[in-house]
Amino acid sequence: MSLALGVACGDDDDAAPQGGVATTQATAADLLPDLSGDGFSLVETGRVPGAAESQDAHVAIYGKQGAVSSARVEVNMHPAAEAATDQFGAISEALKNPPPDLFGPNATQADNQAVFQGDQSRSYVTTKPDGQGNLVYTDAYRFGRAVVIVYLISNDPAAAAEARKDIAEKISAKAN
Repeated sequence: MSLALGVACGDDDDAAPQGGVATTQATAADLLPDLSGDGFSLVETGRVPGAAESQDAHVAIYGKQGAVSSARVEVNMHPAAEAATDQFGAISEALKNPPPDLFGPNATQADNQAVFQGDQSRSYVTTKPDGQGNLVYTDAYRFGRAVVIVYLISNDPAAAAEARKDIAEKISAKAN
């Protein structure tokens, strides 16, 4: 299953909890989670391809052996929560009907059970598995002025839900 995936965003709080980063000063890269303790290897990280030079947008792609084979996390920081709210609304609707090159030809998504609540949250899952039984789970979150999109490939719904929740919790802890 192809995972050539898109865009994400940021937060307003001045102070961060223990272990977090002050989101008024945080960059998109600051919110990317460390998933090494969960058995993931960082495959690639950098600016979101196609992002405007002035846009603070970062992506990390992780790989793993097992029921959950990969994760892609995109973070896009905005100057204010209002801008993030606008982008979240647009991107969360667009993800429901992804372009053909996002997940492969003829891939469609259906609403899915959210595993974590950010300031705003939407979840989807592809409607048909690929040849290996994998589905793409997509979670869009807004944490203050950050818009975050997490894509996860898995052939096990329970393992996928656990990984999705863990990733969101790690990002939320950094954002708040």
